Amino acid sequence: MKRYRLRAAGWRGPALLAVVVLLSVSGYLVTSRTIHGDRRSAAERTAQVTSVRTQGVLGRCRAAFAAFATALADEPRPDQRRFAQLANSTVGSVGLLDAMWVERIAASERVSYEHRLGAPITRRIGSGNAEPAPSRPSYLVATFTSQQPDLRPGTDVSDSPALAVAIGPGASLAAVTAGDVGSLGSRPGVYLLQAATFGDGPDGQGILVAFVPRGFLTVELGLDPNRVAIAVNGRRLEGRLDSAPAAGMSFEALAQTWRIAVGTEPSSGLQSVLPWFALTWPMAAALIVSVVASGKARRRRAERDVERIFDLSLDLLCIAGLDGYFKRVNPAAVRTLGYSTAELLSRPFLDFTHPDDLESSVEVVRKLASGNEAVQFEVRTRCRDGSYRWLEWNTLPEAGLLFCAGRDVTDRRRAEDALRLLAEEQAALRRVATLVASGAEPAEVFAAVAEEARGVLGADITIMARLDGDAQATVVGRAGGLPGWIPLGTRWTLDKTYAGAVLRTGRPARYDDDYTDAPGPVADMLRQGGIRSAVATPIVVDGRRWGTLAIASRTGRLPADTEPRMVAFTELIGTAIANTEGKAQLMASRARVVAAADETRRRIERDLHDGTQQQLVAVTLALRAAEAEVPRELPGLKAALGQSADYLARATEDLQTI
Repeated sequence: MKRYRLRAAGWRGPALLAVVVLLSVSGYLVTSRTIHGDRRSAAERTAQVTSVRTQGVLGRCRAAFAAFATALADEPRPDQRRFAQLANSTVGSVGLLDAMWVERIAASERVSYEHRLGAPITRRIGSGNAEPAPSRPSYLVATFTSQQPDLRPGTDVSDSPALAVAIGPGASLAAVTAGDVGSLGSRPGVYLLQAATFGDGPDGQGILVAFVPRGFLTVELGLDPNRVAIAVNGRRLEGRLDSAPAAGMSFEALAQTWRIAVGTEPSSGLQSVLPWFALTWPMAAALIVSVVASGKARRRRAERDVERIFDLSLDLLCIAGLDGYFKRVNPAAVRTLGYSTAELLSRPFLDFTHPDDLESSVEVVRKLASGNEAVQFEVRTRCRDGSYRWLEWNTLPEAGLLFCAGRDVTDRRRAEDALRLLAEEQAALRRVATLVASGAEPAEVFAAVAEEARGVLGADITIMARLDGDAQATVVGRAGGLPGWIPLGTRWTLDKTYAGAVLRTGRPARYDDDYTDAPGPVADMLRQGGIRSAVATPIVVDGRRWGTLAIASRTGRLPADTEPRMVAFTELIGTAIANTEGKAQLMASRARVVAAADETRRRIERDLHDGTQQQLVAVTLALRAAEAEVPRELPGLKAALGQSADYLARATEDLQTI
């Protein structure tokens, strides 16, 4: 029995040691694999987030660059100082400080271009100085620059391979495009390019270029360059990641393929030590319990930190489900939209979307539900007071939920809309001015003004009336509406009418929805035409109230900013009307002068025919009679009288010719 117990004890020792070793090795392998998987998952998440943020930065650069091109197109003539000012206020606001206006100059155009520039075409040499550019079939010349003291206007940049290829004959530059990785001088980076216009002249066509230097995206995104690499079309742009990346994410932007590569998360002290802890026995259980407890504590602290970030963030942070409801919203969303948290969580989030954006929003949700990893989009969202705010969302799906980060971009969108409306108004005014300069009749000019006002102000009907001296108004231009409703030439008395009030006070007036009790013929016409909303403003020409411009809508109320836009439009239209009336008055004056000259000429003709000519004929006849009475013995007198009669006859013929 004793020997049996000894043999049993001898067997249990190695078996227990084997179990401990097996558990230790298994714990080491499982722990190592788990940590490696966590580090890879963290790298994948970092790549996804960095990709979304990079697209956001590129989107802001593209918007600023497009605004720069729009601003240049509105300039009357190209100018270096104006180019630098616009560059600083547009692309400079997003950190792009190097911009150029590049023109392609053929060898045959070099002399005329240098004369226009006032300087020769040069190229940079290795010492940083400039020398005259050698002869070549064509040049890519930087006519205007900003923030580049070593690249003066007139420098040929054809030696930059990336820029030359990007502006090559086969390049499509209708929209903002990024070039391949290249350099500006000694600085590597990429170029943003777009075909644009600068000024109204024939030399206003060119290529707008902005340089994005290496390190710009890393600094903007706050990335560690040792752990992240950013490449364009397979060529590295930023980052010093030398090891094989743990995760990567590619996307298309600015007509190029971008890739974000992220290295493996560096091991924390605990991750390095934990597998070795799993090897220790018999303290393995205690150590595991300690590590789990420590991990839970860290998780709780991380959750509390996340809660604080969620609550204190100025951006809108939301968690939504694929069932169409918000699961959680942060205080910034409550402040921006004006709804309470309970109201936001109790209604489908599509209920807050503008009707015009509903279809695109449903498509975004469908893409996220089908497996798209991240989506960025802009949508108008209704606030509690009924107004709408433009929100830019970055959305990432995970585990059946949508993690959304939003930013209020209403001010930016309004600025873009204001620039667009200003461009439309300026284009309309240029068309009217061109029509006036071509010598068009007033009726044609008035019709063009009415049509342009209808298009620019977004109205269904436009009526233009001229104030007559007898306290009456006459319709001289109209656009839209039924042909027989308020035809040209319609006149009405201004007393007790809305049009009369506008012309008497000199201020715009609005009429919405109800004309039941409104007096006057104008109100009757509005009722007959089914007008829902109308706005009228006076037209002032040379300091006097010339007439009124009225726009109307048959479908709904005109926007609240219609009055100031109409006032600004009519102030500029007044100049065109003054020019038209001036030309009409000049033509009438010329006609009166011509008529007076014709009448004077006819009067002189009558006087000559009925007076002087008749007298000359009578004298001629008298001389012929005297010639007949002369005796034959006085042939000399008879010949003298005959000669005098002939002279008078020829004088009469000359007078008839005159």
